[in-house]
Amino acid sequence: MTKILLGTYTKKESKGIYSIELDETTQTLRDLKLVTATQNPTYLDFDPKTSTLYSVYQEGKNAGIAAWNFNGDTAELLYTQTQEGVPPCYVRYHEAEASIYDANYHGGFVRVTQDQELHKIIQYQEGSHAHYVDYDPNDDCVYVCDLGLNTIRKYELMNEIATFKTEEGMGPRHIAFHPTKKLLYAFGEHNNQIITLVDEGFELKQIQSISTLPDPAIESAGAAIRISKDGRFVYASNRGHDSIAILKVLEDDTLEKIDTISTYGEHPRDFAISPDQKYLVVANRDTDNLTLYLRDEDTGRLTLLQKDVYAPEAVAVYFI
Repeated sequence: MTKILLGTYTKKESKGIYSIELDETTQTLRDLKLVTATQNPTYLDFDPKTSTLYSVYQEGKNAGIAAWNFNGDTAELLYTQTQEGVPPCYVRYHEAEASIYDANYHGGFVRVTQDQELHKIIQYQEGSHAHYVDYDPNDDCVYVCDLGLNTIRKYELMNEIATFKTEEGMGPRHIAFHPTKKLLYAFGEHNNQIITLVDEGFELKQIQSISTLPDPAIESAGAAIRISKDGRFVYASNRGHDSIAILKVLEDDTLEKIDTISTYGEHPRDFAISPDQKYLVVANRDTDNLTLYLRDEDTGRLTLLQKDVYAPEAVAVYFI
């Protein structure tokens, strides 16, 4: 059995953060449980060393991040770091820096929390929509996707060292880092394109752009992107077309699309690959359901195992 944590909106039926079990014996998802009641915990991270769960947090007019002690079933609030305004859309714990980063789409800024206190705010110019902040596990450098300004920024020790401007209208949303090479695969929300970037330290160079849709004319919006642990396959979710695109990483590090499969639900905002790389779980926000696939590690292809698994307003999937 493998536990999965689910972040949600709480605008309709959801009450907060949930967990669900992946039963590998029966190849099913089961036992949805409420971990803790909280308002709009739309993104999650987890530190297994301390059993600390991090989440987007909102309480009335204040919003930011929260840290919870997770005992395997329920979570107890440890502390919050908030300010007046709308909540962030992404949170990531950076162990090497002992920091928690969060990206705020509406405010156009990134915050850094250390020792439970707000350490730094990186405010971007007018028109910014900071949608993502995460680190490359190869070198611990931090990257920010600014969807509004069509910009990807690279930071070392919180200092910006490289800036890449995408084509107008791309709206870079999320990044998948290659596990062994200095490569980034960035997914555009507005154009459903994945761009392949070579990280040369102080410069990011694009070598490809490829659509995740069967027909680029289809009305859709890019959401999440993941890469397999062996670096051979990239997956991306399309909201509107409601599908998962499967792409193969070629010898020259570019991508080749090999399949597009239905998510059997509407608005697949997030998905995740299981730690053993054998399963993939998608959260469909607008239809309140999870979809489970078996993943072929040799071909990268997905086979439907289960759909219509109830999960209210789920928008974040995290295996622990």
